[in-house]
Formats: sequence, C-alpha cells, structure tokens
Amino acid sequence: MPISIKTAGAENLENVLVISIDALHPDALRQSKSPHLQMLMRDGAFSLNGRSTHPPKTLIAHTAMLTGMSPEESGKVDNDWWPGETTVQKRTIFDSAREHGFKTGYFYSKEKLGYLVSSAIDVHEWSRASAIDSAEEFLKLPGRHFVFLHISGLDEVGPKFGWLSPQYLEELSYIDEYLDTLVRSIKSQKNHLIVVTSDHAGHAKVHGTDHPEDYKLPLVLYSDTVPVKDFQDIYFSIIDFKEIIEPLIKDTSL
Repeated sequence: MPISIKTAGAENLENVLVISIDALHPDALRQSKSPHLQMLMRDGAFSLNGRSTHPPKTLIAHTAMLTGMSPEESGKVDNDWWPGETTVQKRTIFDSAREHGFKTGYFYSKEKLGYLVSSAIDVHEWSRASAIDSAEEFLKLPGRHFVFLHISGLDEVGPKFGWLSPQYLEELSYIDEYLDTLVRSIKSQKNHLIVVTSDHAGHAKVHGTDHPEDYKLPLVLYSDTVPVKDFQDIYFSIIDFKEIIEPLIKDTSL
C-alpha cells in the first residue's frame, strides 16, 4: 500500500545511516537486550508492521528495498548473484542521495548483495567481519554522507537455533553492542537520520517460505532534524522503503 504521510525535506541533513539487519524478526526488538536499538525506537518512531517481498529472501528483498520496485518490475526474481554478473540496472535510492549532495557508501556482509553496486555509489565494500567498521570510517570523511549498512548474523543463528530462540536474541544483543560506537558517532553530530530495518524474518528454523512470520519486517527512524513521529506503527511494504526515505533526504535548497 502506498505511503501517504507528508514529509518535509531537510536541507541541512548531514548524515543518513540506513542499517539493514538481515533476518531480523520485529518481535526480537522487544524481547532482546538491545539498549541502543531500543533507544532509537523510544526516542524516534518505529513500526513492527512491515511486509517483505514474495518470496521473502535476502537479495530479492534488498533489491525491492533500494529500487522501490516489486521483483517483477525490477527483474530480480532470484536470490543469487556472483561477481562478474550483471548488476542492478534500475535507479536506486543511492541515485537520489547523490543528486541531493550526499557522498554514498554501501557496506554489506553478503557477497550476493554486490548485485546492488552501481555508479551512484562512491564507496562500497563487501566484508563479512568489518562492514560496521568500514561504515564508521566512511562517515569520518569530509562532506555529507548517505550510508547503507547490511549486517549478517541472525541469518545464520535463526536457521541453526530458531527465530526468537535464546541464541537468536543473544546474537541481536551482540549486534546492538557492536553498533554502539557507530550510533554514538552519528548522534554526536547534528542533523542526522538513522533508519533500521530488515529484509525478512523467519519461523522455527525456516525462512523464505509462505509462512506469515517469514514476511515480517521492522522499521525504526530516529533523527534530530527530520520529523519522524508520523511513521509510528504504520503498515508498509518493503517496496515502500525508497518512497519513505527519499522525501526525508530531499534537499529543498536544490
């Protein structure tokens, strides 16, 4: 369903950080010990009412997230990509960020997400272990920054121990702790927007199926500049993500 909330552009927005925590079930944000993520929820706005693509799988969902298109519209209907193959040919949210004066960074922990690398991205890196650190270093560069950070971990623990299992919640607590320095760094600077979401969830030890739990998504928005409270508890599709974020990063001086 299209998002109809009216949003105002922020010409002074300096840092935008979008975090996609792979395989994050929305209910985990309430159940785990994740004080930094919960602070963003408490002091910003959040919804646990999102829906992923069909099927709800990593590359298909992230392509929909960044292009604002269904898998059928974007042409990405499979969940595989290998280096050397064709990358995304559609316009993505990185194009919008570049047009509004941001340096763009893309840091991801699954090689297949290299499919989404395009000429609109200034710096990109695939790293299973140091994507968070690389994003933090990128944000230290001069200028305005738009960063998309993809984090793995739950996508391994969920299939092994179960979604929302003690081990799954412990992994989310670890991710939350690792994000502490990055979030603090953003918050220490004025005019920021932090967004947290995911690509899909799961149930039992399974994901990517027609089960309703597999489609669930969270959305968290926190900013000292952009009004976000209207997004509290909205119903949204992952295809809406681009439509949600673009007005928030629009530079009204351009």
